[in-house]
Formats: sequence, C-alpha cells, structure tokens
Amino acid sequence: MNLYQRNKMKKIILCISTLFTMTSVVFGADSAGNRKDSIIMLGMSGGIHSASILAAPARVAIILGDLTVGIDAGSGSPTYTSTGWTETTGTYTNQGLNARYFFGNSFNASLGYHMRNFSGTTTATAYTVSYFSGVSYQTETFTVDTKTSVATIGIGNHWLMDWGLWIGGDWVLASSALSQTKEVTSTGTTGSPSAAQLALFKKNAEAAADEMNAWSASGGLAVITIGFGF
Repeated sequence: MNLYQRNKMKKIILCISTLFTMTSVVFGADSAGNRKDSIIMLGMSGGIHSASILAAPARVAIILGDLTVGIDAGSGSPTYTSTGWTETTGTYTNQGLNARYFFGNSFNASLGYHMRNFSGTTTATAYTVSYFSGVSYQTETFTVDTKTSVATIGIGNHWLMDWGLWIGGDWVLASSALSQTKEVTSTGTTGSPSAAQLALFKKNAEAAADEMNAWSASGGLAVITIGFGF
C-alpha cells in the first residue's frame, strides 16, 4: 500500500526535525505574550495522521489571545493498491474548522470539525490460466466517491517566537466519524469476467471505499504545525 509516499514523508520528517532542533529556543519563548501581540497565523501541518498524509492542510487561524479559531484546507492525489489487485487513484480533500484554547504559555486543547472527501477510480483485476491460451486478465473499473465528516479533539503544545515563528505539536488527536457515505459505480469491464469475478470485483471496490472512509476518520499522533504569526 503506497499511502506513505516518499515526498510527503520527507515533509513530515523535516517538520519533526525542525521541532526538536529548536527545542531550546522554543521553551524559552514568551508565547502567551506574543499571541497577545499577533492577530493571524499562517502555516502548514503534517504528522502521523492518515488525512494529513493524504492531503497535508494549510492552516489559517485568527489569534484571540488564549484562543485561536481557524480553517484547514488541503488536497492530494493518492494512489494505492488494496485487497487483491485493486488499484485506486483520485483526488482527496481535507477541509475544516478548528478552535484551540491555551491553558498557559503553550499547552492547549483543540476541537475540530472536518469534511474529508475522495473522488476517483478503482480498477479491480483478476486472471485465469488456460493450457491453450495462457494467462488472460479480466478487469472492472468503478468510480468511487466517499464523504466523511469528523469531529476531533486533541492536546498539544504550540509556541510563538518573538520574531514570528509558530511551531507546535498536537501530540494526540482523537477522532470520531459523525457521518460517512460511499458510492461505487461500475463503468466497464475488459476481458470476459465470470459472475463470481464480477461479484468479487464489486466487493473489493467497496472495500477500497471503506478503507478511504476509515482513514478519513482515524486519529493521529505528533501532528506538527510550522507557520508564522503576525
């Protein structure tokens, strides 16, 4: 399964490395005072979190002292292989609202609501072997649309430097799906699939849609935000 694509993992590793290399500076920051002097934060986030890997969101937040209120928006183009020879590709969007309340200099609790949608195609493949004709392949292609609305609570630490750098980690994110839908529609076959193969193709395509919804609703760990406060 090719979800943890190299380029996205490099971004995550870079964010985490930046966090730890700047630890000594971060812990000395007067974040509470700096938040009072700022009105907006612009940043990017990523971490051990399926939705953020599929579509790392840009973040815009209004800073209201010990409270921030903002929006997340991200889009990605995942490609992965799941049950059997079932390949799925398409566009994934990750959009929502979040609020964060600070209990001190950096420690905070967050609450978010997100809509995570996928629209793409799934191709299920099987093969038969004949002594006379050799190996022949049968496929069926489906359009797949999934929608998940998610509520998330989290705890973390976010710091705002004197010179504007915002760096933070949401150490634990607990999520719950509020609603989920999926639509899987056949658009055509190649070869001559049997009735049993067609039934298996449909089952595997629906399993791919279920996987996408499950990833959309999953929680996360160590989601890092890097940005600037103004």
